[in-house]
Amino acid sequence: MKRTALLILAILAVTGCESNSYKTYSRKYHVSFSCDINVSPYNLLTTPGQFLAVRLSMADGKLHMVDCNGIKYDQSLSEIQSRQFDLGLAGLILGRPAFDIDSNSIWAFDLGCPDCDEMNVRLSIDNQGTASCNKCNGKWNLNSGGFPISGSSRPLYRYPTMMSSGMLTVSN
Repeated sequence: MKRTALLILAILAVTGCESNSYKTYSRKYHVSFSCDINVSPYNLLTTPGQFLAVRLSMADGKLHMVDCNGIKYDQSLSEIQSRQFDLGLAGLILGRPAFDIDSNSIWAFDLGCPDCDEMNVRLSIDNQGTASCNKCNGKWNLNSGGFPISGSSRPLYRYPTMMSSGMLTVSN
């Protein structure tokens, strides 16, 4: 009887901690995106401290992008291309951290607020490497892995990236 009770307590302890543990990469929302970082505006990603917000509009079939200085870019996509991209909850924030240790890191975060967790609540980014939510007033540091600065208890949803011959792929 004691053994059974201890076994049940051990199982509860292990499974109870699992949902609260931090994982580097999120699998909550599906992501599949690729781009050539040698082509504008993606070439911004070769500079440390630069970030680019990317979202797909199904209404006009375009990728809408805004860099950390507020400059807007649009990229027309074919119907087939627009169906190939899956951009998480609300889009992606792509960028190279200001303190790029290995000079090869491009990070990808969800453009959606992890606290509000709504498709239509998008974060804004600034040239200091901060992502902000206008709904809940949360702020996150993009240069330190998307961890909260204020108003939030959760880090941003982060997605794995891979570079090969100038092509950036974000996929989970």
